Amino acid sequence: MALFILSIYSLILIYIAYLDFRKKQDLKHFLVANRRSGVFQTGFSITATCIGGTATIGLVADVAKNGFPAIWYLLSGAIGLVILALFFAKIVRRTEALTLPQIMEKYISKQAAIIAAIIISLAWTAILAAQFSAAAAILEVFGISNISALISAVFLIAIYTALGGQMSVIKSDVYQYLILLISFILSMIFLFSKTDFNYLTSIDWHLTNSNFGINNIFYYLIFVGISYIIDPMLFSRILSARDEKTAIKGAILGAVFIALSAFLIVLIAFLTLNFSSPETNPKSLLTHSLFYELPPILGIILLLGLLSAIVSSADTVLITSTSVFAHDIIKTNKLLFYRISTIFFAAIALFLATKGKAILDYFFAANDLFVGGVAIPLFFTLICQGKINKTCVLLAMIAGSSLGLISALGAILDAGGIFDKKIYSTFGIVLAVFFCLIGKLILHLSRKESHFLAEKV
Repeated sequence: MALFILSIYSLILIYIAYLDFRKKQDLKHFLVANRRSGVFQTGFSITATCIGGTATIGLVADVAKNGFPAIWYLLSGAIGLVILALFFAKIVRRTEALTLPQIMEKYISKQAAIIAAIIISLAWTAILAAQFSAAAAILEVFGISNISALISAVFLIAIYTALGGQMSVIKSDVYQYLILLISFILSMIFLFSKTDFNYLTSIDWHLTNSNFGINNIFYYLIFVGISYIIDPMLFSRILSARDEKTAIKGAILGAVFIALSAFLIVLIAFLTLNFSSPETNPKSLLTHSLFYELPPILGIILLLGLLSAIVSSADTVLITSTSVFAHDIIKTNKLLFYRISTIFFAAIALFLATKGKAILDYFFAANDLFVGGVAIPLFFTLICQGKINKTCVLLAMIAGSSLGLISALGAILDAGGIFDKKIYSTFGIVLAVFFCLIGKLILHLSRKESHFLAEKV
């Protein structure tokens, strides 16, 4: 019964994509859904994109390790999204760009756009691997081997995305998030009926604890928060919005739903931990402990909700890495190449997923590379409205991405020793900020000197 429902769900997704595939498409349709998204479609699509395998299975596993402060993962994202909505959404939408690197080309240079595209292609492939791992964890519940589950997940997500592009992705996001929301609410109601009230009062609801201090909050606010302010996936949602006001309202709506989802997911994590065995793998709390505790029909709904969350995030991750590779590195307008690239990047992510890393490990590895190399430089450039020394911005990108890459590879490849340190990515961010500030100072001094010379003349 469960396999039948999941098969029908998969076929529906592919059918939706096939219908969009049959329509006459151009690059604007494939990459930004022809810029037709309304407020609710933009907001729900942003939420669905952010609430994927990392924010469900990964976050629940993190609650088992760090307790309630694990909520900072999504709260940091919600805070970053509000900043994006209030200060950057109008600027981004006004560019009429198709990708984030295209915005960097407009405000910085072609070289900056290419560097950003390379970084995003690499980093988002790592994030995609995390989503594939999460999808495989769901399919394994039905007795499918890990490698078979991975291949099945990759096939569904890659084919669906390659056929329909951004139009199908955004169209299905609303329904997929609603499925997830319904599955979590029903699961929570059931768990409450079996939970002693004294257990809830015994939980430490503080935002910090001995495992998760202020320094961890600072790390989340920087590495996660900034990645929500400057993010190629969220930019694609802003660029797909009908107009600037729609983009702003949609981003704020997304931030609200992400914050509410954070509390719901953490609460379900605690309720699940109440009856789980201490030996249970934290990554299996939702797909095993909770699934087998629920009545069969609720268990199937839960799996469907989790799969919806992962697909609605993974397809956006995949089309993001594909888009910047084909549009900003290869510089082609041929949709066939975009679709072939989609399969190619899915295959690379499949290989990474076989390494068996924890879901959040992949996410933070990608952020190590992206935040210092792209987010910080573009953040300063947009704040300065492009009035910044371009050479210094390029130096910021190179320094931030190079040091971030050391931390990212150390984490993914289990290099250990001096390589497995977050100090590299942190120092990369510091250097990126330093070069950007120097860039602003140099431009300010050069303009001041030019003004002084003009007055003398």
